[in-house]
Amino acid sequence: METNGCGQPATGEELHVCMGLNSCAGQDVDKSATMAGTGRCATVQHVCHGEGACRGQGGCGYAGDDFEQFHPGEQACRYNGSCASPINESRVFSGGPMKGRSVWQQARRLFEARMYAAGKAFGPSPGQGIPDDRIPDYDHLTTPTAGASDKVTALFRASADNPRRHEGVRFPDLRAIARNSAGRHLPDASITFTIPAEAATLLYFKPDGGQQSATCTVTSDDQGIATAVPLYAGHTATGDQWVTVTATDPDASARCEFHVTVLAPQGQR
Repeated sequence: METNGCGQPATGEELHVCMGLNSCAGQDVDKSATMAGTGRCATVQHVCHGEGACRGQGGCGYAGDDFEQFHPGEQACRYNGSCASPINESRVFSGGPMKGRSVWQQARRLFEARMYAAGKAFGPSPGQGIPDDRIPDYDHLTTPTAGASDKVTALFRASADNPRRHEGVRFPDLRAIARNSAGRHLPDASITFTIPAEAATLLYFKPDGGQQSATCTVTSDDQGIATAVPLYAGHTATGDQWVTVTATDPDASARCEFHVTVLAPQGQR
């Protein structure tokens, strides 16, 4: 398989999630687009649901609610887009009104509607997503280093990001996938979920019959998935809250984050 070279925009350039979705000339990964809609690839990469760092970065297809999946490339702000970018040719929606249909084609329909509404001319796309025999850089398996096959070198969210709950209510379980240097899911890995000090009054872990805590350490299952003990919403606060996930091995640098929201009490909405 080839490694895909998409997703390296110049500073300040427009970000979009696949080929044929650029709104101006030159806003392609290599600045070769002659007009809107003719760009060869995405100018942003991210791995999965909720990882878009800015508006417009939702890839869609495999995760997220029906609304998120229906709007590839149109997320309103960071962390709420669905699925990875760029979009491969065979990716289809897993749910919602477009279930089983092409994600790229829906993204292109939405793009063309935006262009018509803005009165802008656009050209034909060079394709309908990246070829299936190419993979993004972030998914390219690297050669394992000596002695590293039993170490966690990467962590990824295995459950939806940015869950929302009212004060005192349990969040959906947070799950993270542990991978080794060969890209394989790693069982029996010790993984720690940590609530940062500034959010200690806003969130807390509490196992059944146990005490509240700001951390929990669990072991990944035979699929390499580590499930945190129950997380609960504490006091309501404005702004992003998060839980950091790290490998317990002191030599490991792998980490990921879950962003969560504590909603105002129902009587105060």
